[in-house]
Amino acid sequence: MLSRRETSLLRALTTRGGRRRSEFCRCEGVRAVRELLDKRPDMVEFVAATARGFAALGCEPPNSRRLDETEFAALSDTVTNQGVLALARVPEERDELPSGDFILVLDRIGDPGNFGTMARTLLAVGGSDLWITKGTVDPWSDKAIRSGMGAQFALNIRRFDDLGAMTVAAGKYGFSRIFYADPHQGENCFRCADLYERSLIIIGGEANGSSELPPGTRSVRIPMPGNYESLNAAQAATVLLIEHTRREQTE
Repeated sequence: MLSRRETSLLRALTTRGGRRRSEFCRCEGVRAVRELLDKRPDMVEFVAATARGFAALGCEPPNSRRLDETEFAALSDTVTNQGVLALARVPEERDELPSGDFILVLDRIGDPGNFGTMARTLLAVGGSDLWITKGTVDPWSDKAIRSGMGAQFALNIRRFDDLGAMTVAAGKYGFSRIFYADPHQGENCFRCADLYERSLIIIGGEANGSSELPPGTRSVRIPMPGNYESLNAAQAATVLLIEHTRREQTE
């Protein structure tokens, strides 16, 4: 059973205003909750699930809440729910030396599905640092967490007002190269030798691209012999992230 306070909190967290006033987020779905339990069990306040949900999860974690199907459906943010969700603390932002060769930057990415795909792909290739600007989707919204399958909890996500403030922060740690994924012009991303050498790689918003780019930013493009207009933002990020892995595997 959930207390009234717990029920109210879970419902409030489905709204941006509710999340802004809270240190918690919701994590719904079997794969997302598994990732949370695996990567950051210390962040979990409790898991609420139906009998079906616990069976799919494969365990009943400590401090769990068992709900019937009607109770869970009233809390779920999905049309067809999987019967399991967790209340988790949002990880604190860490002002620390990025641990990889590059920082993936999302500038005004508005679609939770794109955001989640990029977070998941970054984690899959061994990346750790995901920096975002104001205007990018909330990383801790239900939709973003479901799309990322909980990858957010294993990444160091930092938020900045704009790209200018971000580059100042990155410069403190020697990340001085700045690249922008441009759909039409710039250096060939497969031939840009220093693309991943302590750099920021910016993916711009789906509709209008990036905001004002910092001085010294270099454009890189993904060659498209088919002469198509552009790739989806998440597709473009995936190409650039996999290229980093390809280079590491061939060294």
